[in-house]
Amino acid sequence: MHTLFSRVAALATGASLLLLAGCALPPLPKSTPISKLAAQQGVSLQRTLPEVLPDKSTPIPHSQFVLIPGESAAGMLMPIPFVSGAIGAAIDRSTAESFESSYGQISPYNIALAEMRGSPFFMETGGGFQLQPFAFITECVDDKYRIAMVFQVQGSGWTGRYMYHLPTAYNVAEFKSPSPQLLAALRAELVTGAKVLRQTMERIARGELESRGVTAELGSLHLVGGKAAGLVSPTLLVSKDADLLEETASHVVVRMSGDVSKAGTLGGLFFGVHYLQKSQLHTFRRL
Repeated sequence: MHTLFSRVAALATGASLLLLAGCALPPLPKSTPISKLAAQQGVSLQRTLPEVLPDKSTPIPHSQFVLIPGESAAGMLMPIPFVSGAIGAAIDRSTAESFESSYGQISPYNIALAEMRGSPFFMETGGGFQLQPFAFITECVDDKYRIAMVFQVQGSGWTGRYMYHLPTAYNVAEFKSPSPQLLAALRAELVTGAKVLRQTMERIARGELESRGVTAELGSLHLVGGKAAGLVSPTLLVSKDADLLEETASHVVVRMSGDVSKAGTLGGLFFGVHYLQKSQLHTFRRL
């Protein structure tokens, strides 16, 4: 047992060092704005999920929701990592499948389509860029689920991701057995999210929301909700150089670098442009 616990401690220490020593890590893929010229090619919607999703994430069947599970330290005590990983994946699949009947009633695609039909950049078919609308459901350390509406756009060798983080965080028990009122409230917030994302995309495409050369250290449970390796606090993983595109008394719009293939507990949600309420941030400091 001493060996197993030593392994856990070593992994936790290593993970902590990686999180804190940002300068020692290879540079993360950068999020870049779409060019004004490229935006004129138009955007069409696609009812699919992105080919690359965060590691360990689990799509909810027959929906456009993707579960970002927390990680358990218990699995690390098992001497056979493959077995513990398989057990964890099976639990995550079971959780995702249990959400299907409730959250499959809500369609982020239809919500996005209704909103985007009013955009000057929208094309029913044949757009130079494809927009995949979906939503992340993140399982967090405070026994809450947090939701983000996502517009992922690809075309001409460019990828952009825009995320609106819904204001309501849901207790695990109520989210697993949602009332009609909860589902209606969630849908209403997704509708608001689609509107905000459309406006954000259009402002960026028109050159109205550009980098001001102001960066910030920023962290939120909406971005990293679970413990890395089941042990390292999510508050340790923050963006050290978020590009602060807009700041008001109530919200920020930031552009962040990130690797979309990493687990959600290791910053897999960082990449892209984020609309966050200041009340959703545990760390915010202009640099």
